[in-house]
Amino acid sequence: MAWAPGLPSLLLFGVSTLSALLAVAVRRNRSERYVGGFVALVTVIGTWAFSYGVQLGFAARPEQLAWWQLTLAVAGFIPTVWLLFALRYAGKGEWLTRAARLAMVSEPAVFAAFVLTNPRHGLIWSDLDLAATGVIRVFAPEFALGYYVHMAYAYAIIGFGIYLVLRTAARSSELYHRQAATLLAAVVPPLFANAAFTFGASPVPGLDLTPFTFGATVTLIGVSLFRFDLLDRTPIAREAALDVVGNGLVVLDAEGMVVDADEGARRVLTPAPTAGDHISAVFPDTPLSRLSGTTVDGETEGIRRTYEVQVSSLRDAEDTLTGYALVLRDVTDRRAYEQRLQVANRVLRHNLRNDMNVVHGLAERIESGEADDPAAIAAQVQSKVDGVVATSEKVREMTRIEPSSVEAAEPVDLGQVAEEVVARFDAEHAIVESDLPGTRAAVTDEAALTTALRNLLENAVEHNDGDQPWARLRIEEADGTVRLRIDDDGPGIPAEEREVLRREAETPLKHSRGLGLWLASWSARAAGGELSIESTGPDGTTVLIEFPAADRK
Repeated sequence: MAWAPGLPSLLLFGVSTLSALLAVAVRRNRSERYVGGFVALVTVIGTWAFSYGVQLGFAARPEQLAWWQLTLAVAGFIPTVWLLFALRYAGKGEWLTRAARLAMVSEPAVFAAFVLTNPRHGLIWSDLDLAATGVIRVFAPEFALGYYVHMAYAYAIIGFGIYLVLRTAARSSELYHRQAATLLAAVVPPLFANAAFTFGASPVPGLDLTPFTFGATVTLIGVSLFRFDLLDRTPIAREAALDVVGNGLVVLDAEGMVVDADEGARRVLTPAPTAGDHISAVFPDTPLSRLSGTTVDGETEGIRRTYEVQVSSLRDAEDTLTGYALVLRDVTDRRAYEQRLQVANRVLRHNLRNDMNVVHGLAERIESGEADDPAAIAAQVQSKVDGVVATSEKVREMTRIEPSSVEAAEPVDLGQVAEEVVARFDAEHAIVESDLPGTRAAVTDEAALTTALRNLLENAVEHNDGDQPWARLRIEEADGTVRLRIDDDGPGIPAEEREVLRREAETPLKHSRGLGLWLASWSARAAGGELSIESTGPDGTTVLIEFPAADRK
């Protein structure tokens, strides 16, 4: 009987043509490694629709049987191709070893062989009658055990592929949620249509509606491809980039509009970058062309960090600008190290040179016999030398400070550490009081804490011109934090030195107090705390070092 395609065949040919066009467009315009799996999926869908359309154009059994077998054999590859694509999409390409790929392809290949040879063994179907409906004549098969075994395997790997897409989307941003939702919407209709056909529940007896639902599948895949940038922006590409970046990433389009931002960038930047907004909303005073090299401050787990912004152009295979990547790199430790080098350089170049010039002048007076009281001059020399030794020791301590991780914090009794510092502190004619109950805080470096407290007490006493300098060290607890409080009755801290600590920028400092404050601040931070000056003036100064309480760890 002649082939006479009706409306069902024409619909399926339309689905096949749409699938072919989509496959060609993707192959020509995309070069990513997961494109192969995508093209294979669309190609198998189109082939299934085409072969079934040809089958439905015949009314006689012999002609339909050959195309029925071809259709069923091709359909057996759909679950495997879907899983291959899902694995690539989810970034599990390392699972696709040669042995795994061979095993995955072997099952549909064996099924196809059994389909083509079924008349000899009857393992896939046992009966194949042509069912006549009001519209079309089509086989109404009675499936055998082999078919159901294959379908159990097929539904299992389709479900696993769905799980991979959902799991990947759940760990990604909103853009990938939309990608995943579209992909799942494309998969569900064919899955339900095929289940209805498999278990004899098709609305039209014997008619497999699965290839008809591929029209919606291909349309939705096209939406995901061209609207939500499937294959251009995949979650695994994003995760791989974040693994390299580590600190924060903002993706912009060619116009500077925010496309995506990871959690780190949203936490650091204020206001947080939002998809659809221009990057100028985050950096209103700096144009995109000048953002590279700028720094921003943010907090990570309550600890202040400094991040450097680096801007990179994103270009396609034709070298056309498609967008920008704003990378945030944590430079806190590098910046702190550079500051220590600046201060050490200033001390060695300025303070030590000045002190040694004084020593040289005094020594010349003794040598020339101009000194009326050589013993007094020698005492001045000894005092300057002691100061040089003390300063050089502080410089040595500065260069030894190492940054500590929050994860390294351990419960430490602040009262006990502070008591030991007070007990070892030797200051003649000074009064040092303490109120130090046993209090546990999260401290990352106990030795650094000791250095900070010792330097703060030295500053409080050494720069107090009173007859009997006074200082008090005590501990306070409030709102999940523990504070070490150092009060004194000295002349206060000069404004320029307070500005140094506030801005964390080196300026020419004239007194060793400046070095002591730097060392105390860096040591406090290395210990996991934060130093601040609560108040200062002619009647005294209050300095705080704040730590998380131990029960917050």
